[in-house]
Amino acid sequence: MHITEGIITGGSAVAYTGAGLAVVGWGASRMKKFVGDFPGKKPLLGMGGALIFFISLIPIPAFTGTTTHPCGTPLVAILLGPLIGCALTGVSLLLQAAFFAHGGFSTWGANVIALGVFGCFFGWGVFKVLMNIGLPLWAAGFAGGLVGDVMVYASSGMILGTTLVNAPNPQYSLAGYLAAIYAAYLPTQLPIAVGEMIITGMALQYAYRQRPEVLEELGVVNRPAKIIKHGKTFTIMLLPLLFVSFLAAPDQSFGIENESKPLPVTADSSEVRPEGAGRFSGMDETVNEKMAQNAGRATRDPYIDTEKMGDLWNLLLLSAGGVCGYIVGKYGHLLWGPKKIE
Repeated sequence: MHITEGIITGGSAVAYTGAGLAVVGWGASRMKKFVGDFPGKKPLLGMGGALIFFISLIPIPAFTGTTTHPCGTPLVAILLGPLIGCALTGVSLLLQAAFFAHGGFSTWGANVIALGVFGCFFGWGVFKVLMNIGLPLWAAGFAGGLVGDVMVYASSGMILGTTLVNAPNPQYSLAGYLAAIYAAYLPTQLPIAVGEMIITGMALQYAYRQRPEVLEELGVVNRPAKIIKHGKTFTIMLLPLLFVSFLAAPDQSFGIENESKPLPVTADSSEVRPEGAGRFSGMDETVNEKMAQNAGRATRDPYIDTEKMGDLWNLLLLSAGGVCGYIVGKYGHLLWGPKKIE
């Protein structure tokens, strides 16, 4: 999901940054309006930002030997609106680039477009369409979470492919790069997308059971929504689907010998991280950085490379988790807690 520092340069970096700033600025104006319209719901903005920041930061290992991230943006966009989701995404990506070596400043705009614009607008849009045609809240949430997650990685792949085909030493055509990138993303991201689908649908379902008036006030639902009476049981029944998605995902050891076959992107761990043999490598380095290097577009180390500082990175991640957990725990009752009797 995070395109690394140095992959996008020159005019493309400027264009993506300008587009990202425009979207984030527009979202900031909507946040100001949100505070004026719902003064009692202002903490939801902080909670939404905490969700996006931590969900899109925490690495989840997959059976393929790599790690990847969920997005969080579809759920936040459904609750608060896609433009606000984009603004919160921009702030989250800036903090991740500055302190966690995720993404980069030169690729910040491109990452905002992928994680923010595509994740928020597609997730929110699919949810709204399905709610308007009468689907249950949980089903619309499932579809919004799944489509939003998939579109984040689809757009990241498109941005990466169009960048590398114009690199100094492109190895393949745009079609060849897209085939390679999507084939590489699929085995790791499919289970994560299914997980995000379940979490988004169930979070909306539980919020409506606990605080229906809040979702109605925010415009998430405009009429009595159809929900599942036994939501916990239903969620447990869905867990095998997550397991099946792991089994159904193809092996990542595929390769491209020509443009009609996928490019070999699974690098030997000693090639990518000589000191990290045996550890899980992120999709960003295993796929994005490897392809960029082959195309002659060398990545740059982050300006503050906390990943090389070992325990400091772990401390920062732990601290970030604590802060985000505190925010969600303190204000989560606005959505998922019982209504207080005045």
